[in-house]
Amino acid sequence: MRLFGGGHHSAHVHPHGWISSALYVALPDQLPGTDGWLELGSPPSDLGLDLPPTQLVEPRPCRLVLFPSWLWHGTRPFGAGERLTIAFDVAPPR
Repeated sequence: MRLFGGGHHSAHVHPHGWISSALYVALPDQLPGTDGWLELGSPPSDLGLDLPPTQLVEPRPCRLVLFPSWLWHGTRPFGAGERLTIAFDVAPPR
């Protein structure tokens, strides 16, 4: 997944997976505050549930984050630059 300045991923789940992931390959040189961080546990704003994330994960090159696929997850927008991540799910056989 390749994102540029202002990019983000809205909170979502992966209903067919067991374990989801984010592997950070490349990041902008500087991310101020928590810009671009992974949010775990916070539902999408359009549901009207004002719940904060249960965990914030700082993106770092080569960092692999694993979490349950049923957990709401998304990313915070970031200013300038490019972010490259690889995502995959571990799913039961069909």
